[in-house]
Amino acid sequence: MHFELLLEAVLGHREIIHELECTICGFYETYYRDPVTRQSIGRVCNTCNFVQKFELSLSEERVS
Repeated sequence: MHFELLLEAVLGHREIIHELECTICGFYETYYRDPVTRQSIGRVCNTCNFVQKFELSLSEERVS
């Protein structure tokens, strides 16, 4: 439950894009996107307790 609260705080509302093998622990790493903008917002590994939020630059926002 603690990890889900962390995800909610860091990534907010999200939906799963896909899962890949985690390069650190070998379990699954999940990639998320914003359900409204459909842009990738981050990746997490529940086993490693790893959370990474992707930050968009201004040039990337203009292209969309």
